[in-house]
Amino acid sequence: MSAPGASESLYGSEPPPVPGQAPGLLEQVVGVFTEPVALFKRLAVTPVWAGALALLSAANLVVTVIWAKRVDMDAMIRPMLERNPRIRPEDYDRIIEMQGKFTLPFGILFAIIGLGVVCLITALLYWLVGKWTAEDQPPSYRHAYAATVVSSLVSLPKALLLAVVCALRNLGGARPDALSPTALGFYVVPEGIKLQALFNSLDLFNFAAMVMLFLAARHTLRLKVSGAALCAALLAVLMIGLPALFAR
Repeated sequence: MSAPGASESLYGSEPPPVPGQAPGLLEQVVGVFTEPVALFKRLAVTPVWAGALALLSAANLVVTVIWAKRVDMDAMIRPMLERNPRIRPEDYDRIIEMQGKFTLPFGILFAIIGLGVVCLITALLYWLVGKWTAEDQPPSYRHAYAATVVSSLVSLPKALLLAVVCALRNLGGARPDALSPTALGFYVVPEGIKLQALFNSLDLFNFAAMVMLFLAARHTLRLKVSGAALCAALLAVLMIGLPALFAR
């Protein structure tokens, strides 16, 4: 018989978490897929994010290194150069060579610090939304950052999937966003560059991230439904709208 107050989970009988105790990294990874509302309510009491950020950055780093070592840089860069009338054809090889030298170092740098910076900016947007749409007290920026980072753990399987795809598939000149089997762009490749970027962004994990952010905004930032929906809409713009808008 389970101890008094114990709860059943996917891993059997477990004692309930101590009130006010921050969820550990494993609890965050499991909770975002099994009990996200309970997880985000605990983060409202004790917002934490360091472990989740480190794990996501490490996963992105693995994908970046594998992809950069196996992608055909000429096949990826040359079509973009040919579409730019301001670049002379005799400069193509030099530009491609330089791009090949810097892709991996810059990719590693972005994988290590880029996600944290992106989360800093997006968390600021959600914090500002929370200033006007909180149900009670406006959330702190720490709550906004924890909600942003921990809700992003739902994309961890995508990073692992991309690492496997990059390691096993002939990549050609494909970018990572075109290699996810969970995205529409993996199966349908339209003619236009912007439309290709849009199809690559229509990924199941992107939609899952929006749902998780909505729940995090509701239960960690304690926003009204309208505020949480606005946060999810902002994430949709960042993950789907901007890639399509700036594709070239």
